[in-house]
Amino acid sequence: MDRMDIRKWLKKPETTTPSAASPPPGSSSSRSTGEDEEHLPREEPRVQPRSEESEPGSLGPESPPSHSQHGLPEDLGVDKPAQVHLRQFPKKQQHNNDCKRSFSANWYNKRDWLEYSQLEDAAFCFPCRKFGGSDSVFTRTGYTNWKHANDKAKGFSRHSNSKEHQACNVSWKEKEMRCNTGSDISTMINSHQLVRNRLYVSAIVDIIEFLVSNELPLRGEVDSVNSRDELGSGLFLSLFDYTLRQNQELAKAFSTIPKNATYTSHDIQNHIIELMSTIVTEQIVKDVGESWFKLKVDGTKDPTGSENVSIVVRYMDKDYKMQERLLSMQTTDKCDAQSLTNVVLDELSNAGLDANKILSQCYDGASVMSGREGGMQKLIQNKLNREVPYIHCFNHQLHLVIVHAISSESAVGDFFEVCNSLYKFRKKPTVAAQYKGEKLKRLLEQRWTGHLDTVSVVLKSHTALVDFLKEIGTMGASADVKIESVGLHKAITERSLTFLTGVMHKVLGLMDPANRMLQAEETDLITAVRLIQSASSCIEDLRSDAEFQKLWPDSGDAGEGTGAPAPPKRQRQATRTLQDYVVSESLGQREVDIQQECKRLFFGIIDSILSEMAARFSERNGKYMSALDALDPASVIFLEAEKVKPLLDLTNTDMVEAQFTVAREFLKSRCTGQGVERVTLSHLVAKESRVLSAMPAVMTAFKHALTFGASTATCENSFSTLKNVFSEHRGSMLHRRKAHLIQLAFENDLSRKFKDEWKEMLLRRFHSSGKRRLQLY
Repeated sequence: MDRMDIRKWLKKPETTTPSAASPPPGSSSSRSTGEDEEHLPREEPRVQPRSEESEPGSLGPESPPSHSQHGLPEDLGVDKPAQVHLRQFPKKQQHNNDCKRSFSANWYNKRDWLEYSQLEDAAFCFPCRKFGGSDSVFTRTGYTNWKHANDKAKGFSRHSNSKEHQACNVSWKEKEMRCNTGSDISTMINSHQLVRNRLYVSAIVDIIEFLVSNELPLRGEVDSVNSRDELGSGLFLSLFDYTLRQNQELAKAFSTIPKNATYTSHDIQNHIIELMSTIVTEQIVKDVGESWFKLKVDGTKDPTGSENVSIVVRYMDKDYKMQERLLSMQTTDKCDAQSLTNVVLDELSNAGLDANKILSQCYDGASVMSGREGGMQKLIQNKLNREVPYIHCFNHQLHLVIVHAISSESAVGDFFEVCNSLYKFRKKPTVAAQYKGEKLKRLLEQRWTGHLDTVSVVLKSHTALVDFLKEIGTMGASADVKIESVGLHKAITERSLTFLTGVMHKVLGLMDPANRMLQAEETDLITAVRLIQSASSCIEDLRSDAEFQKLWPDSGDAGEGTGAPAPPKRQRQATRTLQDYVVSESLGQREVDIQQECKRLFFGIIDSILSEMAARFSERNGKYMSALDALDPASVIFLEAEKVKPLLDLTNTDMVEAQFTVAREFLKSRCTGQGVERVTLSHLVAKESRVLSAMPAVMTAFKHALTFGASTATCENSFSTLKNVFSEHRGSMLHRRKAHLIQLAFENDLSRKFKDEWKEMLLRRFHSSGKRRLQLY
């Protein structure tokens, strides 16, 4: 048999009607120029869809290479989806004990975007493949899970309902319309202008990315590109003008842009910011994937009086690292438990996260969040119809321990009142100009770390403060300043106050490492419990006469070093009625022994803190705490299956005891062997992930343990971003724009990807999201 000419085989059938807008073969407009090829890769010749009479798997006398240079099957559509119709599609067994399944041509109905590759026996999405979709299953590898293809929450339906697919589908339909009307982009504008347009819009994206990542405002009083040199034009137009002066190629591109398409208005800025926030949220959801996650929620009011709800998810990514991401910053006027629950669950649904994947929840101790019957944590459990353990934020609880210690001893409260008075006195203009010592810190009611900073300054600069107060009281200051300085001077020279300074600095200093570690994203609940136990043990070791004797002399040196005169004491005289008697004991008021009083205060403070820590950090959920303890490499019950089982029951994961037995023997020597440095659970999972993947029950238990976070510190950190973004000069900002800016500023490591990695995706979405005067593709 004569060998078939491959050129004839690749040639399109003569019955194919060319598009009205298609240029003749060989013309210069039939392919992109070199500049455009950097953005749109050149299409290689593809095998045309086969007819109904084709045999499955038959590709002719000589089959071409199965994949193009881009890694895609050769038989996919070039100008339209390759919707192949075969008498019988290949069948294959996909799962154990499952019948053989195949692709069906009926799936093309109402899915004009769907195409099928005979070479790969897989389904693809034509518009996503052509217009920059990031779903690798439908654009690169192909979808083959025929069992779930028609499920409403999976397969084709899930892909077609995604925002990214819809955007790509719009771009495809717009291109079809231009081709059908003879107004294809290649006939309207040359490729060089396309490159200039993309360069111009790309520069605008870079400016916006820089400003939002650094929490900087964009707009000023002037919003016109023609007035960018005027005062009040804002940072966006100022940076835009600076970029034009630094980049001659960009300036040349700007000169070709129509004046009604400069894309510098606030509407365009808001649209690009919204697209960036949408992409960041989608990437967070994609990173979460099918993992179980912890829900963290906290709220605060902004200057407008609206409640801002920070929604954070904690999960393990594909590299076995713990991540905490700000999913959204929502605004609500209703702060009851039901309203907050609806806001959070609706936002999870809108973002694309399954609420049924919530492993645990972490909030503060407010009744609206933690209430056992009507709190948000209970409402979510009722909504999901299963147990979702609630963790009271450890940072909040540490703060409440200090609050309890202050309220239980009036002397401690008086001490911090003096510290706060010192801070306010030092802030007075006439005083601030003369004080050259270390600045005092402001006491924060919400955070006890401010108390530690204040105590540290008072202890370190005590002599300087005493000398300054004494000096300013004798200078030509106003009467109220002199009176206040004399009172503060007397207060801080009392030995009881200097003693309390040393005691509180010691106690707060021992609790500070735990507080700082609890704010780290990588800190899991196991580590948090160990930190609290360590801090409690250190404070308990302070409760001894020896420790008191170490602190007492220091307080005397501090007080005597000021040179303050001792208060005069009235001479005591014996009562005349008792002069004929020997007095062995007296009743009634006696002079107080300052050392005994400070000693009582010392032990009282420590006892108050220890009792409060024991009450707050006791094991409320005993079975889960025991399960977490069994997953700690340093525990004596490490990987005991029965102890770990309650944690697996949360997600209905089967317990396989054999896997735990093997894992315990394999990991025990690596974790606690002689001469081997002890490792934490997070390091263990990251290091041994390949081995643990063969023991899925053990790996699931480890992931669950690390997902149990201990604090809402990430939520509180987002409020700092809120304060910086929603400044007093931006009070008229809409809540929607505010939410987008906060997320982009807080997750700036993701926002910076718009400079390179995600820029193409953003430009395509921007191009297809409306009728644009500037053509980009």
